Amino acid sequence: MGQKMTDRSDGAQGRGRMRAAWLAALAALALCVPVVAEAEAAAKGGPKVTVMTRNIFLGADLGPALAADTLCGAIDGSGVILNEVDDTNFPERAVPLAREILRSKADLVGLQEVALWRQQIPSDLPPEFGGTEATEVRYDFLQLLLEQLGARYQVVEVQQEFDQELPVDFDGSDGTGGFCGADLDGRLTMRDVILARKGSNAKAGATDGGNFETVFTPLVGGSIAIPVERGWVSTEVKASGTEFRFVNTHLEAFGDDTIREAQAEELFAAGGPLDTDRQVILVGDINSGTEERHNIHGTDQLAFQALLDFGMNDNGAVQSCCYSDLFDETQVFDHTVDHVLTKPALETQSAFVTGNDPSQITPSGLWPSDHGGVVSTLELRK
Repeated sequence: MGQKMTDRSDGAQGRGRMRAAWLAALAALALCVPVVAEAEAAAKGGPKVTVMTRNIFLGADLGPALAADTLCGAIDGSGVILNEVDDTNFPERAVPLAREILRSKADLVGLQEVALWRQQIPSDLPPEFGGTEATEVRYDFLQLLLEQLGARYQVVEVQQEFDQELPVDFDGSDGTGGFCGADLDGRLTMRDVILARKGSNAKAGATDGGNFETVFTPLVGGSIAIPVERGWVSTEVKASGTEFRFVNTHLEAFGDDTIREAQAEELFAAGGPLDTDRQVILVGDINSGTEERHNIHGTDQLAFQALLDFGMNDNGAVQSCCYSDLFDETQVFDHTVDHVLTKPALETQSAFVTGNDPSQITPSGLWPSDHGGVVSTLELRK
């Protein structure tokens, strides 16, 4: 009897050991399943790419000149503008702007309002009035920003937009200078730029660009029609064998809402940069949004809606605009005009706004820009 009891005990112990082994195997399998699932998901998913849109602010409100109803008023207004450009100190603002870009580790960056300010002293009037072009560089925003970025980003392409010159009453006195007190001629050239991070897996290739046929044309000084050229720039990109088109644009900020709408439609019209079967990532300052998502207080929605109707999808973060006073540290962003859009719809891994951190205010008390940047990490489709 004792022997039989021992046999039963040994059998129970064996079955116990087998059960424990099975449980251990099942536990190990359970631990492996999520890893395998993640690996399979990674294999199915496309490569990741991080993009950024950044309006770096041209340095001044152009309203004082654009809205003037006399020529002398426009020259006075140009003085207000150029003094503001000096006050908003881009050489200083370029430091936190570069820091934002570097911290984002964006593979591709679309920049807007990359101003080139040139001058001629003394004023001899613009070329259309018999003078010569202003060529002396006062501020080159692109060069100043690149100096802060070092060797970590390179220019892919530059698209020129608005390029106009006006006499400037810089000291505000008609008793000095030439016509209407003009002390110098000031020339503003606006540019959109694409930057690429060196060492990125997303390799930029062929580029393209153009200006919109639809333009805002104010009558400056009541007599001078000045077309405000806007446009777009693009590059063909390959990331881990997956190709897509990256487009950067800046739609009109002034004039009727239908101007922006028409410019948006030009983007996806035949021959436009969005007229492609490839995956597209569009970034830029659209100067438009939706009241529900972007809290734009009833301002323009036409251009943004036109892009949505075309099939573009919203992949950005909200509340990126705008500071009315760069010296006011209490300012907050309360609406969105800076966007990251995709077609077909890409999955957003993350999205956030830069330029709203008071710790990045410059030593003289300036926000980096009147806009914030929008950074999105997206998963491409294979």
